[in-house]
Amino acid sequence: MFERFSRSARATVKRAQRVAAEEGAGSVEAEHLLLALTQQASDRTARALHALSVTDVTVRAALDREFADALRAVGVVAPVGPGPSSGLTTSTPRWGQSAKLALMRTLQVALDRGHKRIEDHHILLALTHAEAGVIPRVLRTLDISASDIEAALR
Repeated sequence: MFERFSRSARATVKRAQRVAAEEGAGSVEAEHLLLALTQQASDRTARALHALSVTDVTVRAALDREFADALRAVGVVAPVGPGPSSGLTTSTPRWGQSAKLALMRTLQVALDRGHKRIEDHHILLALTHAEAGVIPRVLRTLDISASDIEAALR
């Protein structure tokens, strides 16, 4: 499947791995793909994210809120945890289920649109197709719908 990925889409996938590693995460998840897109994307994707005010900062704030809400739901009062790592992570995080699903959806998004190459905007669209998990909750926190992203990409 990765042979269909454009240079920008491959860079997004590699950047997601780096983001996860820098955070000390054990796995690359869908939120790492979204963060990777906010850090560097092709012009089309970057313009769409900018138009919707989706930045590294706004996504991280929504993720922090999501994390705090999850802790409160299980009765933890103050967020505790390692936070971002010192960048000394020696192992590459494995691919988590949410990222694997997003990348599989990416191929379907491209094919549904009649595209032979997978671009980074296909990754963004695939992320918005998730019906459960962190990404839909983050998008709700940011008050952004899948149709908002579709429109911004046009």
